[in-house]
Amino acid sequence: MPPNWRDLTSSRRTRWPAVRGAVARPRLREGLAGARVLVVVAPAGYGKTTALAAGLPERSGPVAWLTLDADDADPQVLAAGLALAAEGLPGGAAACALLDAGASPRRVAARVADVLDACAGLLVLDEAQHLGGPLTGDMLRELLNGGAGQVALLSRMALPLPELTRLEAAGEVRQLSALDLAFTQEEMADLWRAHGLTPPEAEVRLAHAVTEGWPIAARFLAQAAAQGRVQLADLADLEGGEVQLGTLFAYLAQEVLGPLEPSLRDLLTRGSVFEELTPELLEAVLDEPHAARLLEALSGGGTFLTRSGERVYRAHPLLRAHLRSLLAPAEAQALAARGATFFERTGRPRRAMAAHLLAGNIGRAAALLATHGAAWLGLGRVTLVERSLGRLPRAAWSPELHALAGDTLRLSSRYAEALAEYAQAAPLARALGEAQVGLDTVQPDLAWAPLDVAERLAGEEDRALVRRLRAENLLNAGHPAGAVALEPALEPALASGARHALRTGDLDRALALALAAARGEAGGARAAQNHREGLLLASFLHAILGEADAAARCAREGLAEGERLSSPFVRSLALARLGHAHLAAGRDADARAAYEQALGLARNVAGRLRVEPLMGLTYLAGRSGDSERARTLAAEALSQTSGDGYMAGLLHLTAALGHLHGGQPDGPGLEAARQAFEACGDAFGLACVGLARYAAGLAAAGEVAPAAARFPFLLGRRSMLSPFPERARRAALLARLVAAAPESRAALTPAAQALGYAGVPSPADTPGFEVQVQVLGRVAVTRSGEARPREWGRARARDLLALLAVHPAGLAREAAQEALFPDAEPGVGERNFRVTLHALGQVLEEGAASGVFLERGEWLRLRAGPDLHVDLHAALGWLEAPAGSAGRLDALLVLPPALAPSELEAVQQEAERYAARLPEALADEAARALAAGSPERAGRAAERALALDPAHESAARTLMRAHHARAHLAAVQRVYAGLRASLADLGLQPLPETDLLYRALTGS
Repeated sequence: MPPNWRDLTSSRRTRWPAVRGAVARPRLREGLAGARVLVVVAPAGYGKTTALAAGLPERSGPVAWLTLDADDADPQVLAAGLALAAEGLPGGAAACALLDAGASPRRVAARVADVLDACAGLLVLDEAQHLGGPLTGDMLRELLNGGAGQVALLSRMALPLPELTRLEAAGEVRQLSALDLAFTQEEMADLWRAHGLTPPEAEVRLAHAVTEGWPIAARFLAQAAAQGRVQLADLADLEGGEVQLGTLFAYLAQEVLGPLEPSLRDLLTRGSVFEELTPELLEAVLDEPHAARLLEALSGGGTFLTRSGERVYRAHPLLRAHLRSLLAPAEAQALAARGATFFERTGRPRRAMAAHLLAGNIGRAAALLATHGAAWLGLGRVTLVERSLGRLPRAAWSPELHALAGDTLRLSSRYAEALAEYAQAAPLARALGEAQVGLDTVQPDLAWAPLDVAERLAGEEDRALVRRLRAENLLNAGHPAGAVALEPALEPALASGARHALRTGDLDRALALALAAARGEAGGARAAQNHREGLLLASFLHAILGEADAAARCAREGLAEGERLSSPFVRSLALARLGHAHLAAGRDADARAAYEQALGLARNVAGRLRVEPLMGLTYLAGRSGDSERARTLAAEALSQTSGDGYMAGLLHLTAALGHLHGGQPDGPGLEAARQAFEACGDAFGLACVGLARYAAGLAAAGEVAPAAARFPFLLGRRSMLSPFPERARRAALLARLVAAAPESRAALTPAAQALGYAGVPSPADTPGFEVQVQVLGRVAVTRSGEARPREWGRARARDLLALLAVHPAGLAREAAQEALFPDAEPGVGERNFRVTLHALGQVLEEGAASGVFLERGEWLRLRAGPDLHVDLHAALGWLEAPAGSAGRLDALLVLPPALAPSELEAVQQEAERYAARLPEALADEAARALAAGSPERAGRAAERALALDPAHESAARTLMRAHHARAHLAAVQRVYAGLRASLADLGLQPLPETDLLYRALTGS
C-alpha cells in the first residue's frame, strides 16, 4: 500500500449525514436497533439514509459512516474508506496504522471488525450495492464478523451476497424493505404536524393513499402544503384533473425517469392513463406487439412498475399523475375511450367506468356506477365509489346515485351527510337508507318510522329485506324473542348470530360465533360492520367472561381493522372495548385513557357510540367515590341509548357496580338493571344483578345461588361485571353464599378452585383480604388495599414472623419462645412471648377471625394459602423446581439476593442456604438455556449468578459459551478475567476445565 492511501478516499464520505426536519419514527428505530447486521434495501426516495442517520440518535455506542461508490469495488479503495471511517472510533487508529504499514485490505477489514467489537460500535455502509464485486467478498466476510459491533448495509438493490447467508441462517440479520420504510398513516400525520399543519384525519388518510407512504413524496407533499402550493383536497382524484406538485414531479423526472430509454418512457407515459397495465390492454389500446417484454423490463428495476398479479403491473399513483400530465388532453381522452371499449368487452366494469370518466363519457360512466356500485360497496370498495361519484357532475346524478351516495357515506360513518343524500333518493330507497342508519348506529328509536314507511312501499321482492331489518332492530332494542318471532324463516339466521346469543345469555356460543366471524373479517376486502364486527364482539365477551388479556388482544386487532377500513366508528368502539379489557384486568388508568380516546373519536360520528365509553367512565367515577360525577355521566349515557333496552340494563348494572365497589351500594340502580334485563330475557345480566345485590346485602342467598351456579366464573375470575374485583372479596362472598345455600356447593366448587382453594372454604377461612409476608430483603406485612406495610406493635413480632417463615411446617411454641427470649426467666419469657404472639396476630389478622393466618397453641404455624402469601415459600418453590421448568429462569432472575438480616440462628442458617442455592439454580438454568439454543437467556441467567457469586465457575463457563455463540470475543475475555480476579481474592485459580474452555473459545 503506498503511503498516500488517504488519496484514495475522501473524508466527506465518512461524515454522518445531516438530517433536518425528520420526524421521530419509533417503529423504525426499534427495528434498526435490534440487529447485529442490518440490511436495508429500497429504491431511490425511500429514506434509507434518513432512517439511519435520524433513526438512531439515542444509540449509546460509537458510530461511523461510509458512503460507497463504484470505486469501492477495488479492495484498496474500500480498505482506505473503512480505515478513515473507523478512525473516529475508540481504537480506530489501529486500522489506519495497518494501512500505513502496507497491510492487505482483508487485514484492514478484520481490524475494523475488532474495533467495532471492542467498542460495541455501529458502522453504516451507504450505497452498499457497490459491494457486489468478486474482489471484496473476503473483506465483507471479515467485516461482518464484528462480534459485539453492528454493521448496517443500505442498498438500492437486493444484495445477493454469500457472506450474508450464514448470518441470516443464524438469525443475526434483520432485513428492512421499502414496505418497512414507507410512512404509516400515523407517521404521515406526525410529518404534517412537524411542518406546522393540522389537517383533518380524512386529508391525512388521503395524503397517505396518494403517496402510498413513499417518504420522498410524503416530504415534498408536506413542504408544498406548508408553503401553500397545494391543497390536500385537490389530490382526492389523481385519475382526473391536474395535480400541482411541480417540485416533486421535477424530482421524479430527474431521479426516476431520467435513465429510461425513449421506447420504455413512451410506453410508460401513454399507459399512465390506466391504473393497471397488462400485455393484452397495451396490445389492444397502444397497438404494441411487444407489450409483455416491455412491461417485464420496466418492472425489473423495481421503481417504474411493480407486479400486482399475474401479468398485471402498476406504477406509483404520483408517477402516473405526472406522466399523464405530459399527454395532450385529446390524446389522453382517445386512449381512455379505447381502453373503455376494451374493458367493457372483457367484462371489467370498474376499469371501464374509470376509462369512460377520463374519456368524458359521463352518461355511460354514471350508468355503470349505478349498476355496479352497490356490489362494489359490498366488497369494501367505499373509497372507489366515493371518488367515482365525486367525478360525476351532480347534475348527472339519478335518484339511484343519491341512494348509492347515502350508502357510501353511511359506510364511512358520516351519518348526517348520508341522511341528506337519502332524502334525494327514491321513496323506498330513502326509507331503507334511513332505517340502515338507525341499525348501524344501534339507535332503535330512529329506525322504527322509516321501517314502517318501507313496509308500506315494499314490493314482494323487498318485503323479506324489510322483515330482516325490522328483526335486527328488535334485537337492537333488546327484544331477541320478538325478533325471532317476527318471521320463523329468520330464526336460523338470527339464532346463529353472536349478538343474539350474547343478548340471551348464551355466552360460550356467542364467543364461538364471534371468533368465527372474526376469522372471516381480518384483512379481507369488505365494508366496516360497526357494532357487528366479530373481533369487537369477541373482545366484549372476553371482558365479561374475565379473560382480560384475550379481550385486549381482540380489541387491538379490531382497532387495527378499523384503521385499515378507515372507519371512525369501528376505531371508537374498539377503544371502548379496549377500555373494558383494561377494566377487567384492574388497569384503571389505562381504561380511563382508552375511554377518553373513544369519546373523542365518537364526538362527530354518532351519539350512541358514546354510551360504552361513558359507561366505563361512570364505573370509574363511582368506584373512586365521586358519586355526583358518576350519576352525571350515567344520565348522559342513558340519554344516548336510543331505545336499546339491553344497553340500558348494562349501563345501570355497571354504574351500580361502580358505586358498590366504591363502598356505596346503589339499590335503585340495581333494580333498574334487573327490570331491563328481565324485559330482554337476558339470563346472564340477571345473574350479574343478583350477585351484585347479594354482595350489597339486598338479596337472599337462595335467590342468587342458582344464577351463580350457572355462571360461576363471575366469582372465580375477575370479570368486568363481577360482584367484586378483588379475589379475596369474591372468595368471602362465595363462602358465605354456599354456607347459606349448601345445595350450590357442587356447582360452585370449580369457582372455589379457580380462586385457589381445594374446595369451597368456610366463611371463617375467608377474611375478604389478602396478606403478603415479606422476609426476602426486609421483613414486612402488606395487606391488599393498603398502600403501606403494616405497623409493628412490637419489634419482637417481626422476629417471630421471620422465624415462622423459615419453618413452613411450623415449630413448637416452646422452641419459638426460647429462640426469641433465650435469657429470660420462665415466667417473664412466657409473658413476653404471649404479648409478642398477640402483636403478630394483630398485624396479620386484624379484622379477620383469629387463627385464619396464624395457628396458635402448642404448635405455631403460618397458614399460607390463597389469602396469605410468604415470599420465601414461593422462592423456595422455584429453587426446588427441576431445572428447565416453565417460568423458572424468569422467576429466579427477579428473586431478591438475600433474606432480611436477623439475629436468630435459624433465620441465619436459612439465609446461608438461600444465598448458596440461588446462584447455583441460576447457573443450572443458564446451562439449560444454552443447550436449548438460547444464548441470550443463558447469558442473563449466568450474569445474574456471577453478580451474586463472582467466583461461580460453572456460571462463568456458561456465560463465556453464550458470548462465544454470539461472536462476542471481547466479552469472553472480560468474563474470564473477572473470574480469575474473583478467585484470586479467595486464594484460588480457575479449574483446568475452565482454562481449557477459555483457550478453545479464544484460540489463545
